[in-house]
Amino acid sequence: LFRYSVLTFNGHRIHYDRDYVTREEGYPGLVVHGPLTATLLVDLVRRNAPAARIAEFSFRAVSPLFDGNKMSVNATPPDPNGVVKLWAANAAGDLAMTAQAKLA
Repeated sequence: LFRYSVLTFNGHRIHYDRDYVTREEGYPGLVVHGPLTATLLVDLVRRNAPAARIAEFSFRAVSPLFDGNKMSVNATPPDPNGVVKLWAANAAGDLAMTAQAKLA
């Protein structure tokens, strides 16, 4: 998470300072970046459709994910229009992010 913070110029301590995030913010752990979760969803599409080109991608964070907890990235097969619906869920299966990719 620290490296992703550096890569994206995101200096918010909730992503890399465990003492701060648990004591000051009251979170159970470091907060996983929304864009990192979106990147993992894009990677899921790329691994399952390596020859496809992603023409459009959109995402919406719904609830936070925390380090040290399991999470899953999920997708439907492309519909006839090439649209893939994606989502990330936390360890309890609760929705953390929704996304959509349109394959060219």
